[in-house]
Amino acid sequence: MKLHMPLIRRNTTAFIRLDVHQCQACWECLAACPRQVIGKTPFKGHARIVAAAQCTGCKKCVRACPHNAIQYTYRPARDS
Repeated sequence: MKLHMPLIRRNTTAFIRLDVHQCQACWECLAACPRQVIGKTPFKGHARIVAAAQCTGCKKCVRACPHNAIQYTYRPARDS
């Protein structure tokens, strides 16, 4: 019996979210990321998160994306 294993898609880090539907495969984010957090998706034509733990939240990919496919999502915890 073959069990179906769903493909786990990781399009977020602790700091950013990548919307693959907005991505136009211009690869500007790959060139901008100093830690190689973002990579190419084979055969799909868009970027993907390949090393989420390496993301430091520098926002270089966010500023580089001309299609607004990457959003900065980090919200620091508030002191009570």
